[in-house]
Amino acid sequence: MTAAIYTAYHQPAPRISSDQIHPIHVGRAGAAAPLPGMIGDDTGTHISERNGAYCELTALYWAWQNPSEASHVGLMHYRRLLDFTGRCPTGPVEARLELFDIPQWLDEAEDWLTTQSDAWDIVLPRLHTMGRTVEANYKAGHAPDDFDLLREIITRDHPAYADSFEEVARSRTVRLGNMALMRRALFDRYCAWLFDILFKVEAVPADRRFYTAYQARYLGFLAERLLTVWVHHEQKVNPSLTLRETSILNLSEALVSPQIAKGDPVEENAVHLAMASDRAYLPHAAAMLRSLIDHADPARPLRLYFLHSGIAPRQLDMLREVLADHPDAQMLAINSGKALEKGYRSTSRAPSNATYNRFLLFSLLPGLDRLLYLDADTILRADVCALYDTDMGDAQIAAVPDWIMTRTLSGPVKTIDPEVPDLSVYHREVLGLSDEQIARYFNAGVLLFNFAAMGDLPALGRELMREALEGRYLFRDQDILNKTFKQSLFLLDPRWNVFNSGPASYGRVPVGNQRQAMAAKKDPWLIHYADRDYKPWKAGALPWSQYYWSALIRTPFYSEVLAGLVQPKIQLTRSKSPVVRWGRELAERVPILKGPLLRLYAWLKGNGR
Repeated sequence: MTAAIYTAYHQPAPRISSDQIHPIHVGRAGAAAPLPGMIGDDTGTHISERNGAYCELTALYWAWQNPSEASHVGLMHYRRLLDFTGRCPTGPVEARLELFDIPQWLDEAEDWLTTQSDAWDIVLPRLHTMGRTVEANYKAGHAPDDFDLLREIITRDHPAYADSFEEVARSRTVRLGNMALMRRALFDRYCAWLFDILFKVEAVPADRRFYTAYQARYLGFLAERLLTVWVHHEQKVNPSLTLRETSILNLSEALVSPQIAKGDPVEENAVHLAMASDRAYLPHAAAMLRSLIDHADPARPLRLYFLHSGIAPRQLDMLREVLADHPDAQMLAINSGKALEKGYRSTSRAPSNATYNRFLLFSLLPGLDRLLYLDADTILRADVCALYDTDMGDAQIAAVPDWIMTRTLSGPVKTIDPEVPDLSVYHREVLGLSDEQIARYFNAGVLLFNFAAMGDLPALGRELMREALEGRYLFRDQDILNKTFKQSLFLLDPRWNVFNSGPASYGRVPVGNQRQAMAAKKDPWLIHYADRDYKPWKAGALPWSQYYWSALIRTPFYSEVLAGLVQPKIQLTRSKSPVVRWGRELAERVPILKGPLLRLYAWLKGNGR
């Protein structure tokens, strides 16, 4: 037994491909460019140019008219898969997953297809129950005349199916997605019946000029009802028919890995960039992208991988608008969901775990040789392509030292975190850094990853995520990265990551590092608003804030940030200052109160107090 299951794609997405599962580009005849690494429905005998009305059925027609040697043939979607192995046997028909590992699922699916699928004539979704009847549901959301036309054609040309059609029309259950796997003989018979009806519906000169884009897909929607009718009829006339009903694995909200796998086609001259943000930092991410586009080489393709935490599609579209001025810039938005929700948060550090998202890149993009990661709170003043092209030899990571952190070389450094009373001791005993490595302790806001030199990327990513979930690190992802890559670091030109902090912040930095930091400030290629007290979107005049505002004003998010500034936050912040100072003084006098006071401060800050 062998299967040929075609997974329909209409836009770039992670490829789900194996010996028996084949991605296919639907509607390729009208596409701007073919999707790489898959066949198209515009080869051989096809109806690819009619994809607008037929949806995924152009792949079904292609599979029928261009047969393989497979004994079983089927159709799925790139975001909706048949649950062959029974991961989600109960609950809603569409099981919405949070995480989905493609290699793991493919191994399980291939094993099931090889060892168990021959026991079934048809594998298809369980019946989905609706609030209305099938007929009422269709007519409420689509053109009623098309459903009546469907009834007329079945009654006239396929009368044996008329009773099943009426029973299904009166019922409240339907098979979703035009998805199924069938024995070849059944598949051929079903397709002959289905397309005979659909072609006749299409041929009737009905006035469909004013259909919405959604209604224009009417043949695909009718086909879902027809699959339900056909199976209903087959079960009546063929009692021995074996049917395996499964859930649909819905990946639309899942963190799917990998996004680019080993062996996937990758553009040689493209610049691959990653960034991460939650909704609060989205305007600042837009400003960063605006500055990046301003200075980037227009001849180089830019491929941006944007990791986010539940940002709405409409707002992601506004972020994409920022890229429109570049002739070849594309953004892939990846919802990281709750993958690192339980990561450790120091009581004295930032409240969001979006910073951990960069650890997901190792399992998401193992097909890349190189990847540049940039923090959202940065502004470019030079061509990012030059940074991406840095010759870093065999080093696994390239970055710029966090000069201020190297002050631990000059003596003890107290912190307000009760778990890390002395940063210098922490650097040596927890991170295991030597003096030479502390002098090179790097900032994680600008990271050039040499994936080609890292070996098993998914395994490395899992180890980093384990550290994030189980470890307790003061500077979280930055500490973990320094601990992991301390022996394989290439130092970038310091101008590629320059803080806008004032000179006083460098007072305890060893003189050699201090000189390098000050020299970089004379001509910063990338400005990093890293210090919480030096964010330009907060009140007050700050060094280099003009570069941020000049970029932000040319994004859709300018008014949002401006509106936040005109609220009476300045006075509130100032009125809190004596309270904060009093809390710090009390904590110093009574150390046992440090933890509770920090937690209270974090709670008040998180609730806008």
